[in-house]
Amino acid sequence: MTHRLLAAAALMLVTTSISWANTEGVPNVKTPDPEKVATQMEDTLEDIKAFTVEQKNDAIRTARHALDELDRQITLLQSEIDSRWQDLSQQARLDKQSAMATLKKQRAELESRYQSLQQASADNWEAAKVKFSQGWEALTQSWQALNAPAAQSPDSSEEN
Repeated sequence: MTHRLLAAAALMLVTTSISWANTEGVPNVKTPDPEKVATQMEDTLEDIKAFTVEQKNDAIRTARHALDELDRQITLLQSEIDSRWQDLSQQARLDKQSAMATLKKQRAELESRYQSLQQASADNWEAAKVKFSQGWEALTQSWQALNAPAAQSPDSSEEN
């Protein structure tokens, strides 16, 4: 389990470094790769589910790292949306705003579930993991919805 976590962390560092290298000449802007983030989210969820109560400290560290990385990716995604705002149709803007609000709300709820995970005892460890996992899955779905291509309204070409 520890080797898998280290490998995942190393992969995240390598992909981040490569992504940063690919944005040379673009100051302080990095675009998140939604597919890679979604894969990392799925891997993190599987890791959390696999931890036993005896591995609680490892689970907490893994979850905290994943939440911190997720926060960073949300910030990057918000920046990307902001930079492309003028290119979006009115409906796409509304959709992105709504999806981002949902994502941020679920992220706040997940923080609460993370705190429950931290406080879990041997008696309620499995229940805390299930609640955290459910929150993580909901957040993953919101992430994917937010990163879905913006729908073009049929009359958007007539508006121009």
